[in-house]
Amino acid sequence: MFEARVTELEALAQQHGLDFFPTSFEVVPHDIMTEVAAYGLPTRARHWSYGKVYQSQRLYGTMGLSKIYEIVLNSNPCLAFLLDTNPEIANLLVAAHVFGHVDFFKNNVLFAPTNRNMINDAVAHALRIDGYIERYGLETVEHLMDIGFALDRHIDPHQGVIRQPYPERQVVEKERSPQPYDDLFHTPSPSVTYEVVGEHIPPHPEHDLLWFLSTYARLEPWQQDVLQIIREESYYFYPQFLTKILNEGWASYWHAELFHQYNGVSPEEMIEFARLHASVVNPGGRLSLNPYYLGYSILVDIEKRWDALHAAGESPLTGRQKLFEVRRTEDDISFLRNYLTLELMEKLDLFAYGRPCTHPPGQHCAQCERIVITSREQEGVLAALLAPRYNYGVPRIVIRDVLNNTLYLEHLDRATTFLDRRFAAQTLAYIAELWKHPVYLLTSDEGGREVSLTGRPD
Repeated sequence: MFEARVTELEALAQQHGLDFFPTSFEVVPHDIMTEVAAYGLPTRARHWSYGKVYQSQRLYGTMGLSKIYEIVLNSNPCLAFLLDTNPEIANLLVAAHVFGHVDFFKNNVLFAPTNRNMINDAVAHALRIDGYIERYGLETVEHLMDIGFALDRHIDPHQGVIRQPYPERQVVEKERSPQPYDDLFHTPSPSVTYEVVGEHIPPHPEHDLLWFLSTYARLEPWQQDVLQIIREESYYFYPQFLTKILNEGWASYWHAELFHQYNGVSPEEMIEFARLHASVVNPGGRLSLNPYYLGYSILVDIEKRWDALHAAGESPLTGRQKLFEVRRTEDDISFLRNYLTLELMEKLDLFAYGRPCTHPPGQHCAQCERIVITSREQEGVLAALLAPRYNYGVPRIVIRDVLNNTLYLEHLDRATTFLDRRFAAQTLAYIAELWKHPVYLLTSDEGGREVSLTGRPD
């Protein structure tokens, strides 16, 4: 009965324009659901941090503080997990929600370069790391993974996963074409010039710290492989981080739309669906905003506004057509910038909050214990929503130079953000351990003055 109803919802989704990979559902117990959520994939290389997340999520679930209704993976074919303790109507809602997610994975531009076979590749990664653990010991391998995970969000999505090393040093001969008015100059320009390339490493500010270290640090092949595995999996998860609000809003919009069109539920089930839908798109808890709620609200507003524009002859797109365009082209940053209007902010009663302190970060005063509304203006609210979404949620750190084997890094946002000194010191020590030479990071102190932090190998 359940499988037949899911098939009906799948056909209905396709009739309404959703285009998704073949999708299979696995109904699993709570422990398996929690394990997949903790690891991010059904099978992944073992590391203590996953066990920590598992225990935390399991505890919260046991206490009734949180519940994982579904997990859906970006793969082709797609694999989704449903909870065996859910009532059937809840799993039907989740199935409709999943079809929205898989349509998003298939069609959003950020997901186009992702590895659709990561489920199987992660198994191969886990087997290789298990082999390294048997050979070099759990403590040694996990320590290297600690270093990798400390740097795994410092990637460069513009360069992509597959990269070649920088060009080797060579002198390149370049022929100069004759230019108009050359005869007016007393000293003619040479027709051939010579340029040295590959002399400076890195040739440009390097954002992908893991790639640089795995390529240019003096590491054993197994160490390079572990870092490359962590880096590859980080690229896989990057689009999910950058589209959380839009992706969840899209899936929530479609589970609501499909159930409004689906005739295969009883009145009692529809009442239960309405209750579940309201819990999914609730505004959020204390001092937090539910991404499902925000994304869903913006999409509903877009559809309403574009239908009105289309009816007035001011847009060639209907509201539904505009939604499919947004789904294809936007990430969370552009989605919020382009479509979270002042009117919708006021309707949703959004505001930015923080502490009323004016002193530099790192200091403490009596006001530090207070939380106040800092802005209801559009730019202030947008800034608060967007700040955690930039650069994979980490400070922008680049490798600037290598001189006499010393590695020089720069904190690009040092005028507006402050590094936690404890974490910065540990991360620099990790980098120095891999680089085997001193590492310097240019940043700013609490007063905005430029300072250099140092990491040295033991």
